[in-house]
Amino acid sequence: MAQYENYGHVVNNQISVADFFDIWFENDCKVDLKPTTLTSYKKAVENLLKPKLGSYRLKSLTRELLQAFLVEMYDNGYSINSLISFKALLTKSMNYAVDNHYINFSPAIRLKTPRNRIPKIPTRSAPHHFIKPEIMQEIFKRFPERTSSFIPLKIAYECGLRLGETFALCWEDIDLENKIIYINRQVQWMADNERSKSAPKYNSYRVIEIGDELTKILKNEKDRQDRAKEYYNQRYQNYFVPFELSFNGKIPLYQVSVNRIKKGAINNQIHLICVREDGSYITPRTIQHTTMIIKKEIFKDFDFHSLRHTHATMLAEIGVDQKYIQTRLGHADIYTTFEVYEHTTEIMRNRGRSALNTLFKL
Repeated sequence: MAQYENYGHVVNNQISVADFFDIWFENDCKVDLKPTTLTSYKKAVENLLKPKLGSYRLKSLTRELLQAFLVEMYDNGYSINSLISFKALLTKSMNYAVDNHYINFSPAIRLKTPRNRIPKIPTRSAPHHFIKPEIMQEIFKRFPERTSSFIPLKIAYECGLRLGETFALCWEDIDLENKIIYINRQVQWMADNERSKSAPKYNSYRVIEIGDELTKILKNEKDRQDRAKEYYNQRYQNYFVPFELSFNGKIPLYQVSVNRIKKGAINNQIHLICVREDGSYITPRTIQHTTMIIKKEIFKDFDFHSLRHTHATMLAEIGVDQKYIQTRLGHADIYTTFEVYEHTTEIMRNRGRSALNTLFKL
């Protein structure tokens, strides 16, 4: 009665944490969360929070219980970024519980992300391997020019781009005359499998230089695509985005043929680099198949991100300034760049020996 008189409705104050999360997702999360964040939260709730805390009554949750959950996840090898996401999820959900009178006070106040201690299980991270030049030659021999994987592999290897940045590149982003690439977006798969574009990871907008060989390859690819457009004419696949969203937040990516464009409904055509002969988009998922083949036939430790790691290591080998490497890769801080060189190559060791012999020569 007091609830009804004070708030105009009555909530179930005996509700379980599992049932509460279902209500929260349905009534709050879908309103203001990005689809990628929503998917991430959903996985965390279903796979971690419900098994650990779902059987509790919501009103019995305490700060100690939630803090213990974060510490347990840290000890189980989850990264700091994952823990920050879990903490944000708990804070947001408990604030909703308070706002809607399920509980009087949030148990997620002043939660701390575990740091500066050794976890029981090392932090989960996939190791990235340096790929020797002779192995890269085998990879390009297996996926030569004109295959769907050649351009993405070549760009990642020679520019150090992330997977999403590579597949988001448009011809509008490349200045072939001055041999530079503008990195200003990445492509992502949304929860409903609709492709969209957003800012680069960590908002790492940047301009990077490209070499003569890659410039020549890209010019040849541009010429090939221009000839294909003439040949396929109206059957050639084209991609458009709403003009007002082109470089502002998430961009829905529309695939249509020229003869299906409704005047005024879709505008601002973009010209993607990673396309097949008929203009259809080569998605990042192509790399899953490519990786499987490379692992089986050429290099068992291959993954796409290792191309980025290899690119950075090769620059370090020839003594390129670390700040330049950080800027080129779009790392948020220099410490991330340092971590790229978690192993030293033989070239680095030989250069180090030479420096030592020079410095401490008798």
